[in-house]
Amino acid sequence: MKRALAGAAALSVAACSFAPNYRRPDTVVTPEYRFAKPNETSSVADLPWWEVFKDPVLQGLIRESLAANQDLALAAARVDEARANVGIAKADLYPQIAASANGAYGQPTSNKLQPGGKQQALYTASLSASWELDLWGRVRNSRDAAFADLLATEDGRAAVVLSLVSGVAQAYLELRALDLQLEIARSNTQTRQGTLDLFQNRAAGGIASDLEVNQALSDLAVTQAAIPQTEMLIWQKEHELCVLLGRAPGPIPRGVALVDAPMVPELPEGVPAQLLERRPDVLAAEQNIIAAGKRVGVAVANRLPTLSLNGVIGLQAHTVPDAFTPDALAWSAGGGLLAPIFQGGRLSSAEEASRAVLTETIAAYRKAVQVALSDVANAAAAVIKQKDVRAAFEVQVKATTDATSLALARYEGGVSSYLDVLDAQRQLFNAQLSLANALRDELVAVVQLYRALGGGWQQVEPQPVAAAAGPASGRAPIPQQSAP
Repeated sequence: MKRALAGAAALSVAACSFAPNYRRPDTVVTPEYRFAKPNETSSVADLPWWEVFKDPVLQGLIRESLAANQDLALAAARVDEARANVGIAKADLYPQIAASANGAYGQPTSNKLQPGGKQQALYTASLSASWELDLWGRVRNSRDAAFADLLATEDGRAAVVLSLVSGVAQAYLELRALDLQLEIARSNTQTRQGTLDLFQNRAAGGIASDLEVNQALSDLAVTQAAIPQTEMLIWQKEHELCVLLGRAPGPIPRGVALVDAPMVPELPEGVPAQLLERRPDVLAAEQNIIAAGKRVGVAVANRLPTLSLNGVIGLQAHTVPDAFTPDALAWSAGGGLLAPIFQGGRLSSAEEASRAVLTETIAAYRKAVQVALSDVANAAAAVIKQKDVRAAFEVQVKATTDATSLALARYEGGVSSYLDVLDAQRQLFNAQLSLANALRDELVAVVQLYRALGGGWQQVEPQPVAAAAGPASGRAPIPQQSAP
């Protein structure tokens, strides 16, 4: 018996596998990113998120989201489920042992068949074992496929972390941009209220007409309407952040102003090959290929004979004391061979389906790499060009601020009409809002580049963390027009 078990174990270990050997599929990875600097090897994605987003309030919000976000809790539960599935899959590698005990009392046969048959008790206790010899690698491939699923699920959790960190950062920057737009609307409302007061005083003295007063009143209503509209957007953005933070709708604390938001001085992208090892979605897509390949091996093995060993040892007696005598011992040991002969094409179709799934996962992996490269290129383009956009709007704001002051002075001096003042104020208001949006878009582009490169999720934040505000960005603040 020992020799048989040893031989069976050796046979199982030396068994073959029909799963295809894994090789990472060829992709369109180029030596360098588009828009990257020559010979650039380091990447901003190597930095942990707390070194990229240096606003202490934003850092606190990100920590809160990592502790309470429900999408992340769901992803963690899926990892636990996948880990348990690995345990289920590898259980068939070991002998399956079961115990049973039964007691019964009755008449074994009918009195008509056996006159005088007496009623009696029967007690049995047994221990059974069975073990499938994994000749074709079915069990091992099932285990390996489950383990690849586990790794893909862990990569999925990492993708949620990356999405959560960048999502909180982007929503926070958008919230601070709305705060700036609200300041601009209130400042312009004060300015236009002063202009309206001026025209009303001039109309009372017979210098200005009612037409100019009504035009000033209409112009004031535009900025007054912008205040509640912006406040509504601020509340909605706060509620969006609250969902990410895992809390009920409520106010969100504010930190550094948008114009003073600290920035990473350099944004190197690294090399595209790093994406294959860093982007969680790419890593998960690769594990899906490995799992699909192993399931091809399972499908092939299911079409081949299955060899198993089994044995039973137990006690059987009519009375409990008799169960502990040598005559009560019963045992058996043997093996079985089960070969599928006709299944109506089910097993061959299952193998074809598994091979099709493998082809699908390879295509999905290649697409994930292409999307990742595109995300990086788009984000890099935004980082480069949004600086120019912001600089142009800064020039426009300065020019329209000077033009508004000059138009108002010319109107007061009787040189030009109020239409020049009205036109200049409208241009200034729009330019200030455009500059606020450009500042937001420039900062959001950095967040999107960091996310596209797959940065930050690999690192664990040290404890305790010293939260200190970073240096100011050095950008020119948006000038506000003073009331006349």
